[in-house]
Amino acid sequence: MIRRHENSGALIVLALAALALHHGALNGFWRFDDGAHLLFAATYAPWQYFLQPSITILQSYANVAPYNAFFYDVNLALFGMVPRWHYAHQIALLGAVAFATYRLIRLWQEPLIALLAAVLFLTGLPTLYVAQQLMTGHYATGLLFTVLSLHCYTLCVRDGSLRLNLLGAAFYLLATTCKEVFVPLVLLLPFLPVGSLQIRLRAALPYVAVAVAYTAWRYAILGRLVGGYVAVDISPVEQIRQLLTIPLLLAGWTKADDVVSFLERRSGLNLAVFAGVTLLGFLAAWRSRLSWMLIFASLALLVLPLVPLTRFPGLNAADRYLFLVWWACAALLAVFVSSFRKHGVGVPLRLACFAALTGLTLYAQRAEHERIAPQLAMQDGLYQAALHLDNRTALLLPPDRSYYKTVLDGARQATRQLVNKSLEPAKLIVDSAALCAFAKAGNTILAYEESCNCTRDVTQNREESLGKLNSFADHAVSGQPLNAALFLDHQLLSWKFGPYEDGVYSVLLDGTLTKVPASGRKSYASKLPLRFTIRHDAKDGIIAISPPLEFELASHKSFAWSGLSEAIRPSCETGPN
Repeated sequence: MIRRHENSGALIVLALAALALHHGALNGFWRFDDGAHLLFAATYAPWQYFLQPSITILQSYANVAPYNAFFYDVNLALFGMVPRWHYAHQIALLGAVAFATYRLIRLWQEPLIALLAAVLFLTGLPTLYVAQQLMTGHYATGLLFTVLSLHCYTLCVRDGSLRLNLLGAAFYLLATTCKEVFVPLVLLLPFLPVGSLQIRLRAALPYVAVAVAYTAWRYAILGRLVGGYVAVDISPVEQIRQLLTIPLLLAGWTKADDVVSFLERRSGLNLAVFAGVTLLGFLAAWRSRLSWMLIFASLALLVLPLVPLTRFPGLNAADRYLFLVWWACAALLAVFVSSFRKHGVGVPLRLACFAALTGLTLYAQRAEHERIAPQLAMQDGLYQAALHLDNRTALLLPPDRSYYKTVLDGARQATRQLVNKSLEPAKLIVDSAALCAFAKAGNTILAYEESCNCTRDVTQNREESLGKLNSFADHAVSGQPLNAALFLDHQLLSWKFGPYEDGVYSVLLDGTLTKVPASGRKSYASKLPLRFTIRHDAKDGIIAISPPLEFELASHKSFAWSGLSEAIRPSCETGPN
């Protein structure tokens, strides 16, 4: 009866904490990749993206995560195209992860320590990002399945229950469909501090079977075992540097920030308290002879999946990529605090550590929320504008135009399929040709204004808009040699640009200019024509831009071009010259 009341109390406290910390997400609209995922879920049935590799890979060329689409399918079935309830589901999931974490840690620790682990998880920066981004719902769901799987496995080893063993393996199977970052769980099982090694290994066999099946399934879909978004050249030193910055990222530092100024803003006192509590806990834990094999094995299994991300897109903030890492850190910090008990430290001091750690992580979370709030507002505003465009209005997209065109058009198409069959495709402007065409047709041209989080009529400011669309060509010169070679082999697109060995290459795709290495490769599943422009910035300041190029992927496996750069001066009257 006491344990039942304890569980009920913890559930209520953690559910309320999740809502109190992240209720602001309930005011959000569609954001980031939501449009693409909504369209995918509206177009394909779950059995297709779970069981048909040719459909599964359409969701993502870089990884296998069909539960991502299923998460949207579930939300659409329950709540339709009402984002508020999608976010409510997300917050409920985070509360469920926190409670499941409490129950898991409670198998070894006192209630105060289990509660500390759960609360720290909720106050972390990665948890903030997941709460504010529906496209990360599969991370929250996958972590919930992972924690439940660990709980079932531990009880199975303790009690010898075959039913719990199979249930834990089923949860693990579901976790692997959410995100590959949860797959290494099977390698952690032998290190858990429960039962004998022989019993742990025997109980892990169903998990091993799931991991083997997942590996075969992944290879059938992607044609390779190791993933990643883009394979680019990067030095091992840079990769190690990114991995070593993870603690700073979890404290609120970002790659765009200077470390010294960040430390000054956060004040030395806050960081000193955090470091002091952690150090004392570490020393106490060391003397207590904790399961260091488990800690170091966990560290390796958490870091290794991050290595491909150091290539692209990079570890730039404490976002979803560090979600599982933060969960593990929350549990470890709580265990460090628990070790004080073995050295005569009373409850008041442990409560003080609880308050200090919670307060510092909460402070960092609030500061990070303020920092990303303008970006969240811009996402909300763009989706609102795109979904409310009439047939006589076009929207001039901000930089990263190809991305915004994909996701905003996806949301519009999903709305058409699920809500309003008469809704016409949105008129979205990504380049000067589209701007000129819509303007000549007499359409009103709107542009998103970040200063007011609103759209502004720029119909009469055509030259200014043309300048923004073609800013990539400012100061470009003609007559500079350029060449390009592209190859497509088994959904792997490789490229080599020249003739320059130094300087910076960029590629313009649908109005978005992206820096790329002179040579590289990435997964690419589309068979649509690849229309692009190459830009090279020399060290002496000379900018060379190729004419528009086109690679017919449906009929050719290779593409080669060599020629001279052009000086682009677009105009709706004369066109480029």
